[in-house]
Amino acid sequence: MTTSVIVPNYNGIDLLRNCIISLLNHDRVPDQIIVVDDGSSDGSADIVRDEFPMVTLIALDRNTGFTGANNAGLNAATGDFLVLLNNDCIVEDGWLTALLGRMEDHNVAAVTSSMRNIGDINVMDSAGGEIDWMGFSRDTGKGEPASKHTAFMEILYPCGGAVMIRRSALPDSSRLFWNRLFAYQEDLDLGFELQRSGWKVVFEPEAVVRHMHSATTIRGSFFQEYSCVRNRLLVLRKHFDAETFRKLRPYFIIWQSFWFLLSIFRGRSTLAESILKGTHDGLKMPVETFDAPISVNEIFIRYATCFDSANPIKKYFYKRVKEIISHRNA
Repeated sequence: MTTSVIVPNYNGIDLLRNCIISLLNHDRVPDQIIVVDDGSSDGSADIVRDEFPMVTLIALDRNTGFTGANNAGLNAATGDFLVLLNNDCIVEDGWLTALLGRMEDHNVAAVTSSMRNIGDINVMDSAGGEIDWMGFSRDTGKGEPASKHTAFMEILYPCGGAVMIRRSALPDSSRLFWNRLFAYQEDLDLGFELQRSGWKVVFEPEAVVRHMHSATTIRGSFFQEYSCVRNRLLVLRKHFDAETFRKLRPYFIIWQSFWFLLSIFRGRSTLAESILKGTHDGLKMPVETFDAPISVNEIFIRYATCFDSANPIKKYFYKRVKEIISHRNA
């Protein structure tokens, strides 16, 4: 079982160096380490060439996003198993062995790592991803004690920052992620693709990495907020059948409008602008459909939850959307 680790990088020269060193010093060195430099201007590619000649370098001439960088890495990868690792991660001993161990179950397509806060290894950053009935996603366990997340379990989707993927499970052998997304929600989309194709996605608590969240993006920036808003809607449109989405659309639009007005009221102009443009583009941009034997309705029924059931407004929306999805699945 050979492994190829793909590390996308954009202007993260110091983070990248530490990440590569941790891989080379790991108790089980990967068969192949690939760094995809995504049009950096900080000399990252030169550092890889000069200091790490054993690492495969792909130097792109422009920023193609998280999706494009990982897809470029896939094309250079030779391993049976692909490991996506953010440049702001440091791997702990036993990490790769734990991931490979779960791949002995041939029904498993992806194994997500136990991502811990880089400042405190006892605090979780991510145990994979979860979703609510409105299609909002989040990292499971973020900010919680790691002691609460010690059990192996099946999950909806992996965190794209530290995950092993079975190459043969990819629905499209030419890509890992949907390039239209560029960045954000791409791991949710991948999770839907794998789940709908009949594969399992799991969380492995013994595969530990330390992670600096959003180290190479500006948290709360227009780009981040806009991308999350737009991509959530694009992913939902891609996976729901047209009739189901037609029934859900009014609830999504009303919720987005309420969210927009609340952001204005709270003085969060950047968020308000991103909601407005992201909602417009998420509902208008063309999307590809994904044909698979399992409907996304079944996946929602199995995994969707209520992030804030104490909020009466959210509770109403959750109830109505759940009724539509469940009825369409009957």
